Amino acid sequence: MGQYFERFEERPAPEPLPWSLWRESLYQYLATVALVLGAWYLAWRWSSSLNERALWLSVPLAFAESCAYLAWALLAFNLWRIADRPSRPAPYWISECVSDLAAPHRPLAVDVCVATCDEDAALVRLSLEDAKKLNYPYPIDIRLHLYDAARRPAMKQLAESLEVAYLVPEEQDGLGTHNLRRIVEQTQGDFIVFCDADTRLFPSFLEHTLGYFRDPDVAWVQTPHWYCDIPEGAPLGDVLGRRFGPTGFALGRAFEAVAGPVRVGRDPFGSDPSLFFGVIQRRRNRADAAYSCGAGAVYRSDALMDAVDLARARRVGKEVGRLAKGISDQECRADFVETVTRQAAADAGVAPYHLRESEHFYASVVLHGCRDRNWSSVLHPRIESKMLSPQSPRDAVVRRFRRTLGLQEIALRDNPVVSRGLSLTQRLMYAQTLWSSFGCLWHSAFLLAPMVFLYTGIAPVEAYSSAFFSHLLPFLLAAELAMMVGTWGVPCFRQRAASLALLPVDLHALWSVLRGRRFPAASRSNRARDLSRLAEFRIAATALTLGGMFFALARLMFGSHADPGGLLANGMWGLYNVVLLSGTVSLSARSVPIESSDTQEAQA
Repeated sequence: MGQYFERFEERPAPEPLPWSLWRESLYQYLATVALVLGAWYLAWRWSSSLNERALWLSVPLAFAESCAYLAWALLAFNLWRIADRPSRPAPYWISECVSDLAAPHRPLAVDVCVATCDEDAALVRLSLEDAKKLNYPYPIDIRLHLYDAARRPAMKQLAESLEVAYLVPEEQDGLGTHNLRRIVEQTQGDFIVFCDADTRLFPSFLEHTLGYFRDPDVAWVQTPHWYCDIPEGAPLGDVLGRRFGPTGFALGRAFEAVAGPVRVGRDPFGSDPSLFFGVIQRRRNRADAAYSCGAGAVYRSDALMDAVDLARARRVGKEVGRLAKGISDQECRADFVETVTRQAAADAGVAPYHLRESEHFYASVVLHGCRDRNWSSVLHPRIESKMLSPQSPRDAVVRRFRRTLGLQEIALRDNPVVSRGLSLTQRLMYAQTLWSSFGCLWHSAFLLAPMVFLYTGIAPVEAYSSAFFSHLLPFLLAAELAMMVGTWGVPCFRQRAASLALLPVDLHALWSVLRGRRFPAASRSNRARDLSRLAEFRIAATALTLGGMFFALARLMFGSHADPGGLLANGMWGLYNVVLLSGTVSLSARSVPIESSDTQEAQA
């Protein structure tokens, strides 16, 4: 029986979005206008529009608006311009990649590590077989490794059959984390390539990425993720043309001229990472702040070892500093700190990556903040591998939960924004990533506020007057136009929809971080129950919003006291929330399960 994704094998990878001077200049103009209008609106909001009769509602909503504006401003700064690092020829000798003049003239040695937790053996086999096809224009030593976080006998047999080194974690935690320290200690190459179980490298991967390491300060190169099995959809102009004739075709093409190519029916499950890699990460090259995402990344081995040592020192140093506060004599305190830190760092039990859900992000923070070594990073704009989109709703939700939990944990316990060693632009870029992970807080307020008004008539503003609309609408219009131009050709609707529809997932992650809880290894019944609760949340939120709209409309029709302007504003707001709740990831399975030897044996 063939795999469902075989029909996508010949699909070509999309090219990077082309740079355009007029489009970039237009974005910068619109973003500047939106930033000014947003600041003007918030100043008026706090000074002139708070509802003194309902401060319990008005103040939290104004605070949520301020938080959302800060998130938007950081994103606008992130998208300011493209500054790709120029590619360089692939190096012949390792001496071309280091600053040491006495470095030996020998071929490069690269370790390729494929990590798996509970994926099917058939999928892992494909990734390993593709890794074996890597080519390079010069002699090179490539060593393959299979890192099995679940210690499955089938994976050990697979590694032996393909003559691949088999690695397992020091202790089984059921989380499927890559455990960077373990991998670094078990490999000896000059560079390490990280792959997920479904990361199928193109043969030219090394040839197109290792050239960046001619700069001895480059610590890692991240390549974009591309889900080759996502439906491509049809152009907007063609869809409108079939329905409305030449007029519809012309309108569709005109809209695409501003917003970029729009394909109807593309990515119906909201899993496309092109916005993150093709727009957000790519534009961080100018600030040397493109962080590693694990899969599809190639590290310089000694840089990764530095990350392990620095992460261990950061963790130990905090504890030692806390204990040393009681020592008044400065010389004794310094001796105590040095001795205890050296001893603790030598302890094999000190795990450097205690933030397991986002260990590659944490490694990026540590290396960018290293003051003794000016490590830099590169986001390579071209796709050099293919992956599969989440194969079930559970997979999509788990990925969201773990990413959010990891970023929130870093923000609350080891925030890089306040760490020394980072430049101002790097701090702002990392702040954008971490701040956005707390979007569940203001999204909750934006979901509840229109419901409160529609059912009770209590407004979060003093009045829905012409002053309110004249302050708010210009900002919303300018911000929307700026994002359309800034993310030209990459739709943002799915990401917005996921932020609201997956709100319980993000709130659960935040609650887990605050309680110090880890991601549990849930049973299948628990996973099904979690998905059921997520569906219940979406249905309940939609029903309450629509019910509130009908209730407020009935009050207005029967002469009960109601504010027509407030009904219009909150009705449109609630309707937008309903569209977001209904336009995100489906909670039903999307594809035929992958048949593997494990599955076939279980069925037998």
